[in-house]
Amino acid sequence: MTISTSGSDDGPISANQLKARSFAPLKFVVEGLVPTGLTVLAGEPKAKKSWLALDIALSVARGEACLDKRKNLCPKGAVLYLALEDSQRRIKDRIALMLGGSQEWPANLFFETDWPRMDADGLLRIRRWIEGTPEARLVIIDVFQKVRSRAGGRGGYNKDYDDITELQKLAMEKEIGILLIHHLRKSGGDPFDRITGSSGFQGASDTLIVLDRGRGGTRLLARGRDIEEIAQELAFDDLAKHWRLAQPRAVVSTHPERDRIVQLLAASRTPLSSRDIEKATGQTNDAVRQLLKKMVDAGEIARVARGHYVSQTANAAWPATGDHSNHNDHNAHVVNFAYDKDLKERERRESWASDAPDYPEDDNATDRMAIVYEALDKLA
Repeated sequence: MTISTSGSDDGPISANQLKARSFAPLKFVVEGLVPTGLTVLAGEPKAKKSWLALDIALSVARGEACLDKRKNLCPKGAVLYLALEDSQRRIKDRIALMLGGSQEWPANLFFETDWPRMDADGLLRIRRWIEGTPEARLVIIDVFQKVRSRAGGRGGYNKDYDDITELQKLAMEKEIGILLIHHLRKSGGDPFDRITGSSGFQGASDTLIVLDRGRGGTRLLARGRDIEEIAQELAFDDLAKHWRLAQPRAVVSTHPERDRIVQLLAASRTPLSSRDIEKATGQTNDAVRQLLKKMVDAGEIARVARGHYVSQTANAAWPATGDHSNHNDHNAHVVNFAYDKDLKERERRESWASDAPDYPEDDNATDRMAIVYEALDKLA
């Protein structure tokens, strides 16, 4: 037997009775991201949240995937998009950019650019559209501020909570998704706490999605009652006008100086000493030493012997630092470093003293710098 989501007048249900009841599988508008119910999508002004909303609308209307093509599938259905800050001309221009000239425009995606407030028949008209559209799957309100009820003596929290609760109840009753587009304050702190207005948005919503812009790019953050918490870097394709998953970055560095050292070590065929890096980067000896220590601690690079460093890629093929009891002819070893895994060769190389001082400048310094210049040529 299937339990109704609209409530019951039969009194409380026991845990034992609940165990015996069965439920239909949870439906998603966008798999893994937007379940049926009430979802708030918030972002700062000009964060391209309306582009994301329109992408979702087109994907649902066409029965395609958005964002992650492997995970975010959209079962096909009819969509009502209340584009309350746009004109029909702008909507047409945007769809033309997103679909191009060769793709068919969906006949089950409907737009309105004007809509009454929630307490002035706005909610009733949404209900009528859903009930009059057999394949209704999604309603988008862009932006929610345009249809919020007048305060009418109610506090901000009560007004927001009542409006969103009514929409949420309608969405659950009709088993569709309602997506509210809303603004995000620019101040810092928890991104979800920056959703403009009262905490009523968080209290009454089933799912919260935030487009969080930072210096490093844009992240999609999501949390809700029926989804796992999500934190995903996004990239906006200016040509296709779509949000897509950003390509993972191999190395995360917060300073140009660190980027330069990582690139230099990656391009070098041998480990480099702090003095090699000092000469190649033009930084002072103290600055280089301090920076190298921070980078080793952060896991950005690796130290394979005292004063000598490699990229993390090279370190994967290099033995761990051990007992280095003999450091004779150390400069020759620097020149002839190679990343093989032969045991005897490793034992020979591990004969360096772990407490040896930094290698002094001598006749072989010229050979070592030739390797540095070779690495610099690769970066040019």
